[in-house]
Amino acid sequence: MSLCRKVNKCYRGRSCPIIVHCSDGTGRTGTYILIDMVLNRMAKGESNTSLLTLNFIKGKQDQFEFALTAVAEEVNAILKALPQ
Repeated sequence: MSLCRKVNKCYRGRSCPIIVHCSDGTGRTGTYILIDMVLNRMAKGESNTSLLTLNFIKGKQDQFEFALTAVAEEVNAILKALPQ
């Protein structure tokens, strides 16, 4: 189970938002937020789920690759869980 899924499961049903903090939001915290935001958009069926539309990670190739891999792994896990 992914970290994002575990965190969201713990907060399910609560009225308060999940707060994530770092100095400028472009490091690990920004990457977590990016992954969570894209997965939530996908879960809601929104068509605008592109990682490229989020400017705060622009220019950070390793974080972008990590986020892309994490989203792909989560989508793969969801597809595997679907009934055959």
